[in-house]
Amino acid sequence: MTKTLDSRLRAVEGRLSPSTEPLTIIRRFVSPGQPPTELQALRDSKGTEWKRAPEESEQGLIDRASRECVRNAIGLALLCGSS
Repeated sequence: MTKTLDSRLRAVEGRLSPSTEPLTIIRRFVSPGQPPTELQALRDSKGTEWKRAPEESEQGLIDRASRECVRNAIGLALLCGSS
């Protein structure tokens, strides 16, 4: 992760209390002038990857990865998506 992203995550973590519902941040890359495409895979900070199953919606992939991913002490998870 970049230094800027780390500092932003620390700022978000600082505003969350341990009793807050778990938060998942999804980082998606897009190209200028191109419409965004649906996610086909997600990866967490530990390198675990979730690939979209046949007939699974994009939201289904997000929900599944969010349930299974590694979270920090206050429940925050960062997932990186790929098309």
